[in-house]
Amino acid sequence: MRRVSIGMIEAVLLIKYRNTQPDSTAVLRKEYRSTLRTVLQYFLRSTGRCLSHLSKSLLPRPGRVPWRLLASLLGIGVAAWCVMYGIVPRQLFPAPCSTLLYSAEGELLGARIAPDGQWRFPAADSLPDKFVDCLLTYEDKRFFYHPGIDPAAIFRAIRLNGKAGRVVSGGSTLTMQLARIARGNQDRTFYEKTIEMCWALFLETTHSKQEILNLYASHAPFGGNVIGLETAAWRYFGRSASELSWAESATLAVLPNSPALIHPGRNRKQLKEKRDRLLASLQKKGVLEETEYELACMEPLPEAPLPLPNDAPHLLERLAAEQPGQRIQTSVRQALQRQTQALVNRYAREYSSNHIHNLAAIVADVETGEVLAYAGNATYPADERRGNQVDIITSPRSTGSILKPFLYAGMLHDGLLLPSMLVSDVPLNINGFSPHNYNKTFYGAVPAHVAIERSLNVPLVRMLSQYNTGRFMSLLKSWGMTTLRFSEEHYGASLILGGAEGTLWDLSGMYASMSRVLKHYRTYNGRYNPADIHPLTPFPAERKEPIRSLTDSRLTDKALLSSAALWYTFEAMSALNRPEEEADWQQFESMKRIAWKTGTSYGGRDAWAIGTTPRYVVGVWAGNASGEGRPGLTGVGNAAPVLFDLFSLLPGGEWFDLPYDETLPMAICRNSGHKASPYCEQTDTLYMPLSGNNTGICPYHKLVHLSADRRYRVNSSCESVDRMISRPWFVLPPAQEYYYRNYHIDYIPLPPVKPGCGQDLNRQIELIYPEHNAILYLPKGFSGKSEKFIFKAAHARRDATIYWHLDESYLGETTDNHQISCSVGQGKHLLTLIDNEGNQKKIQFEVK
Repeated sequence: MRRVSIGMIEAVLLIKYRNTQPDSTAVLRKEYRSTLRTVLQYFLRSTGRCLSHLSKSLLPRPGRVPWRLLASLLGIGVAAWCVMYGIVPRQLFPAPCSTLLYSAEGELLGARIAPDGQWRFPAADSLPDKFVDCLLTYEDKRFFYHPGIDPAAIFRAIRLNGKAGRVVSGGSTLTMQLARIARGNQDRTFYEKTIEMCWALFLETTHSKQEILNLYASHAPFGGNVIGLETAAWRYFGRSASELSWAESATLAVLPNSPALIHPGRNRKQLKEKRDRLLASLQKKGVLEETEYELACMEPLPEAPLPLPNDAPHLLERLAAEQPGQRIQTSVRQALQRQTQALVNRYAREYSSNHIHNLAAIVADVETGEVLAYAGNATYPADERRGNQVDIITSPRSTGSILKPFLYAGMLHDGLLLPSMLVSDVPLNINGFSPHNYNKTFYGAVPAHVAIERSLNVPLVRMLSQYNTGRFMSLLKSWGMTTLRFSEEHYGASLILGGAEGTLWDLSGMYASMSRVLKHYRTYNGRYNPADIHPLTPFPAERKEPIRSLTDSRLTDKALLSSAALWYTFEAMSALNRPEEEADWQQFESMKRIAWKTGTSYGGRDAWAIGTTPRYVVGVWAGNASGEGRPGLTGVGNAAPVLFDLFSLLPGGEWFDLPYDETLPMAICRNSGHKASPYCEQTDTLYMPLSGNNTGICPYHKLVHLSADRRYRVNSSCESVDRMISRPWFVLPPAQEYYYRNYHIDYIPLPPVKPGCGQDLNRQIELIYPEHNAILYLPKGFSGKSEKFIFKAAHARRDATIYWHLDESYLGETTDNHQISCSVGQGKHLLTLIDNEGNQKKIQFEVK
């Protein structure tokens, strides 16, 4: 037998044809079959001779039986069948496999049943030594010494079956059993046994012994719909096969021979006896010591099948659709994943009292973009009616205010803004769209960084108008936003307020890229690597060749957003001053410095919170998957608490370094935040982005000429120059001043013009609403009836009286609080305002 060894077969077949497709050409196919026929005929003739020789010593001789002739005929028959009908299909096991999800540590996070309803894990690359010892001791002691057929086992089976008068032993090797499994466990007949022998011979020539063992262990039945060793280990013992004890390994080793023994409540005694006999055999062989054997026999048998881990169900569903039937290795950390999912479930239960049923959270590493935890939705209680099966992380939702930091950074980068520069916060109408702040108030003018800290809407809409909507869309796409599918005309000014949809996946990746670019500024000595801007990944990140030289071709001097712009953006985001929308910010104060932003969509449908540090990015969404809005649902009230709880699970670290090479000391006006003009009395020298040097000087400080008693403004036509007192004065436009002075008691309005000195026609009256050439839409009440418009104006003097006229009709007069309501029909109209000194203001508008 040894002369017909596996080595000889491999020499003729494997070495020659393993890397060749036999049917690639007609010539190659003919040569393959010819060689295969020759080798198999020789092999089977030799096997026949061996069988004949062994039969003389193993079987009693009831008479002169021509064993040599019978064996030779059998060999010839098998060879002929092999040549005529083919050997083995190229794909032994076409049945689909379960999809498995593994953590970064190699722990099973979850699995999905195969499409045919079987729990069948993909074939393993290796097997635990304990199971191999148990399996071979129980099933095939000479596995490593026979060529797929064990003549001794066959004749032993014939002898035992003959004595018993029934089938008590099949004589099959593990390779033959593998062939039987691959053929669908056909009926046990002589014909089928012959086919299995033929398959076994072929499998031994095309597979190594280890490969055959792995295939058997991966496809053997273990009771019910459990297929394969690894599947059985998890279903019956709740852990990987490599972690099983001797008793557990022995239990699984005997099951493929009688898988029905695992049935709970039945056959328990038989199963234990088989297991213990196997353990005794192992002890007799010296594999187990006496104490190990005794302890193993005391271990209980498994009960009902256990549920498989389900730590990341939504990530599993997402990746299973992309890689069905595969072992999927992820970057997720198992412990953090379980903590994150538990936290999401806890808050979801708490929020359910307000009928807020869905919550999602993601944690990722900034440096690599690897996802460390992925909770796509609350999993408890699992209720499809409430949308818990929906993966919120990849679902497009209204962005609310979550995009505002990108606009702020873009304007800083382009030199359109300085961090403390005043931005107008007065009523605004853009083609019928009238944004308002969350608290329904206006502040007149606010520093730009305060607009970000307080998440004010009106200043950001004005900033977007200056920056350009189309340009902002391009910026967002460059940073990884994939959900902007419409034109800039479609989104308009609402883009900055939630008019677009984004995913938690994209947005968290965008914030991570911002952190990564800023973090690498020092590493690259002021240069930029475009590859730093990339989306998150659920897989272990590809390790790229590190950049070792500043002249590396991958580096560039241009950036989508400069590090200085990013640093000042994160400074604004990390400030603890939060708006009324975020009135409870004090409860989130911690020693960790975090740049974070919340967002709330219109109607209380979406609540966002995304935060980042140099090491981690965390994203949270709360709401209802159905889109149902809930009163009181806000980013700060529902998403931010989860965000900060998640950051408490992560280690801290250093904050971002200020990129000094991209900044410049500038004299900044303390009142306006602009570069100081000669008339700014209070200035601060601060580091500002280099691009900010392109901004203009302070437009609000003016040199004002006063009378000697400082009660009036004067000019040379009514006051001698030597009697004038000239001093700088901080002056806001009337509309801004109207709101600004309500929140700044130190603001001093300009004194009035001295009688006889003319009039300041440019500053007397300003329309707050409507603006010139505005397009208005008839307001509707709850009853559906048209309601009145409310017009509002501001005057430089508090005691002024304004007389209102619409077209040719007189509307009335106002004092101090200059607002008036009136009914206006459709069409174009002229609104005229005249004060008690004769100053006029006229604007046109249209009602649709």
